[in-house]
Amino acid sequence: MKLRTKRIEEWITVEGSEPDERAEFLVHPMSPKEIATLLEKTRKTEWDKGQRFSEPDYYKFKIQKIFNTIIDWKGVENEEGIELKCINANKEAVYLGNPEFIDKVLEKADALYKDVQENLEKEEKNLLSVQSGTETNQ
Repeated sequence: MKLRTKRIEEWITVEGSEPDERAEFLVHPMSPKEIATLLEKTRKTEWDKGQRFSEPDYYKFKIQKIFNTIIDWKGVENEEGIELKCINANKEAVYLGNPEFIDKVLEKADALYKDVQENLEKEEKNLLSVQSGTETNQ
């Protein structure tokens, strides 16, 4: 049985609001387990009158998800048209100035993960059916 041992990494293209605006992103979609772990790591804890209160820090979670998901990019420029390097400080600055655009990137990365998982499940199902002597056409 072939099992995935490498991270999913793929280039995706995201369109901006104008027809000629687009950028390419090399993404590593996060698995549900990675997301749950990240959510737990980004919780903030406060103490009030000796009691501990813990809640998710959604901003910190989103920024860390962006840092973990976006590996590289092409076509991302600042207001002066200078191409930005894909570093965490620039990722955060681009998100702060364009949250809807970066949300599109994350949505496409999540959809990519889901598609890859569905394809792996289909391949595994077909492999098992071939091994057992039955075939499924899906």
